[in-house]
Amino acid sequence: MQNETASAAFWEYGSVFKKFSEENEEKLLRQTQQVTAQRYLNQFSHYSCDVYIVVQSGIGVLLVSNDPENTTIEKFGMNQRIHIKPNVYFAVVATTPELTYDLYVAPDYSLDVTTLSTPYEYRPLLPKIQIMDILGYYYRVRTPGYRFRGEKHNFFELTYVDTGTLYTDVEGQTYRLNEKELIIYGPGQFHNQYTDDENSATYVTIMFNMENISPDLLSNWYDVLINKVFPYHKKIYTLMKTLVQESTTGAPYMDSLMHCLLTETVIRLLQGEYTQPTEKPARMVRQNYQDELFERIITYVENKICEPLTIAEICQQFSLSRSSLQLLFKNSVNQSPKKYISDMKLEKSCQMLRENKYTISEISLKLGYSSIHYFSNAFNQKYHISPSEYAKRIY
Repeated sequence: MQNETASAAFWEYGSVFKKFSEENEEKLLRQTQQVTAQRYLNQFSHYSCDVYIVVQSGIGVLLVSNDPENTTIEKFGMNQRIHIKPNVYFAVVATTPELTYDLYVAPDYSLDVTTLSTPYEYRPLLPKIQIMDILGYYYRVRTPGYRFRGEKHNFFELTYVDTGTLYTDVEGQTYRLNEKELIIYGPGQFHNQYTDDENSATYVTIMFNMENISPDLLSNWYDVLINKVFPYHKKIYTLMKTLVQESTTGAPYMDSLMHCLLTETVIRLLQGEYTQPTEKPARMVRQNYQDELFERIITYVENKICEPLTIAEICQQFSLSRSSLQLLFKNSVNQSPKKYISDMKLEKSCQMLRENKYTISEISLKLGYSSIHYFSNAFNQKYHISPSEYAKRIY
């Protein structure tokens, strides 16, 4: 977060104050200053006496340094009343279109204006990419042996594989997308999609327009996003799952939230490419251990999804108490283990229905439900549709 002039980090350069005494204010010279938002600064002010700044309107950032040519320039969000120590170099940057403030100094002040050999660039907090339009979003179910001949268009297209395996040829290069992997096609890229003769695939397709709105963005951002398969990542999985769920709610501002989720997805993909690994603090090591343990449990549950499985069995397998397992699931997915496993079973039932290899009774039995009636009620409660109606809609 940004430091303010009221923070301890500013004490080296000054402090904030509540108000002048009447006697002190009368002894000081006052000058009203107005600055407009700008990106580059060439000059810093340097007074031999204490300086007091009282903001009248607008919001700004105070740049300070003991020597702007030889040391780091620090920036602080401006509180309303600021005291700057003598011999501190400073400049005021407006973050609103205009900023007006009163500057107070002693009558015997001495001012030195330093012109920097290299202009200082202030970088405001601005978005660098923008999703302009979501042109279409679809959840697609493809049986084994599906073939799409291909197309190209003048917008971006994201494909995220939910289940199964999907193949795609992009400008002559073949890519394989497994579950929870994604690819982005760029404008003008010819691509097709297909499944093999053994595996079905379900996937999300989102078509959108995106543009670069910041001139200082790395020039190769486009190349980072295309011509590659992005592997499974927990944050991306959560974002895509939330986007799909939100797209069906019809809730107010649903479209705005979908824009935000897609934008965050693209940013997370870019961050994954540009972020350099750093040494992890102890709490991060602990978090990574919890993530690893959670993934091991989920893999175990997935392998046993067609068998009767109890919470006690999971606890025994991973040497966890019931309360520890509950806490792990709450921290990881904000759900109880029982609810999460139930959702996994229902997602598996959807996959089995799409494969069209089993009857509804057989699916209920394979997934360990006590009766087909119980299975149908659980399915209807989650998806607001019966298993039989779900199968009819697909085929």
